Amino acid sequence: MVWKVCVIGAGINGIAVARELQKRYGSDIEVTIVTDKKTPNTTSDVAAGLWMPHLVDGKNADLLKKWARETFEHIAHLERDSPDSGAFMCSGYVFDNEPSPPDFDESIYHTFKTLTKQEIEQLGFSHFNYGNFYTTYFLEPSIYLRKLMREFAAEGGKILEKKLETVDDLAPEDYDLIVNCSGLGSRQLFGDEEIIPIRGHVIRAKCPSMKHFYIFENQFHCFPNSDTVVLGGTAHKGDYDLSIRPADTQLILNTVQKRLPQLRGVEIIQERVGLRPSRKNIRLETDQFLTRTGKMVPIVHNYGHGGSGITLFYGCAKAAADFVEVELKEKSKI
Repeated sequence: MVWKVCVIGAGINGIAVARELQKRYGSDIEVTIVTDKKTPNTTSDVAAGLWMPHLVDGKNADLLKKWARETFEHIAHLERDSPDSGAFMCSGYVFDNEPSPPDFDESIYHTFKTLTKQEIEQLGFSHFNYGNFYTTYFLEPSIYLRKLMREFAAEGGKILEKKLETVDDLAPEDYDLIVNCSGLGSRQLFGDEEIIPIRGHVIRAKCPSMKHFYIFENQFHCFPNSDTVVLGGTAHKGDYDLSIRPADTQLILNTVQKRLPQLRGVEIIQERVGLRPSRKNIRLETDQFLTRTGKMVPIVHNYGHGGSGITLFYGCAKAAADFVEVELKEKSKI
């Protein structure tokens, strides 16, 4: 029997689940991704791809740590074995005037060090009281999503470009199971009022000399990517505005250029705004959907990762695929 599964959403979480299912089931599964946005136009594409927990909530800290560690190890594998993945190791600094211990477990990082006040001053950031040094990874979303999409298509995956107004627009009765990775779309599709946007504005600029990442006061940052540096950022809760705001542009530039003078006068390549899908708790669970034809279809939800999509995607994809396996095993008994 060939299982027919639909994945809603083609950001990092959607395509990662789709690929995980293809790997587990091979020719015994037919996966269709339904989306109104593909790379390079997804929310994931806006991000620089730093592995570091950010703007994510969850009632189960142990699960978050597990998903984060699994994703870190997966990116490490990509960095070693997949040169076309957009993964690379990078070290950098986090500065603040309040204590800023690492989220989750500092042992996950290749390197973690709390800086002394003297070390902070020697680095030229004496106006900050606290600083940490990390060695972690970047996984550039636009590069990695292209790779996953190529692999997905090569394994027989189908993509249906369509904006859904309701779940019934899918003809859900045609599928054995649905995986929902629609992020903010879950508010409209599934009536989830807990999911809210956190608006982020970033600027891509040319600065080849920038080899480390910097985060200031848990908000402003400079992240190196392969062709640009990504400067940011903003975190406006409940704000759906996708337009470029000149005031935000100036705030970001003025702040990061003051902290990092080498960024003054850099060539701006692009500005983008993305809406992080934030939720009090990541929703990763199984539900049931009653179609208008009266058929009950299982749905696995996987959304609400906030600013930590890259940090959690692989661990969450594995967990979502585990839920799919349970549901399909039950169906096979019928």
